[in-house]
Formats: sequence, C-alpha cells, structure tokens
Amino acid sequence: MVRRSDVVIEEILDPIMLIEQELVGHTQASFATALFLQRGTERSLEIISEAVRHLPDALLEMRPEIAWSDVRSIGNRIRHEYWRVDPALIWSIVMDDLPALRAAVEDLLRRSRA
Repeated sequence: MVRRSDVVIEEILDPIMLIEQELVGHTQASFATALFLQRGTERSLEIISEAVRHLPDALLEMRPEIAWSDVRSIGNRIRHEYWRVDPALIWSIVMDDLPALRAAVEDLLRRSRA
C-alpha cells in the first residue's frame, strides 16, 4: 500500500516535536538518569526511522544533506541492539541531528503539498 507522502511526513514531525517538547529543560546529565525519557525518545526515533522508509527516494533526494540511510537504520539498531544503545549517543542525535532533520522534513512537507 502506497501512502501519501504528506501524511507520512506529518508522522515524522509528530515524534520530532514530542522529543523537543519533552527534552525542554533537560541536560545530557539529567537525560542520562531519566530511563523512561530515554525509552520514549528511543521509541520516537524508531517511529521516525520507520516512517522515513515509506517516503519515496525521489522526495528524499530533494534534501541530500540528510543522511537518510542513517535515519532509516537507527530504528533497527535501537530495536535489535537495545542493550547497546548509549544514552549519550541518543542525546547527541537529538541535539545535533534532529534540528536539521526537522527543517528538511518541514521543507519536504511544503514541497509535497505544492
């Protein structure tokens, strides 16, 4: 079943915004001790990862600065190697990579609706 790209993109933006909202006021140190927050962030990254798999490559190619293959693969790592997930890595992804991903996804949403 092929899904509309704008719907899938919104399914990516929702967990991005949830992560941003829930991490307000947290530091890397407080995140490292908040297991439930870590798990919620990991689950949100899994959702983002899976949703990106449902977007056509032609659409993703419009934003080549994003490592889409890495976005797609992070979900598998979290799911299948959960015992090796490092909170510092998750924090780094959220702080360093999520803002650029959000900007790119918002741009793709505008393009998909045009």
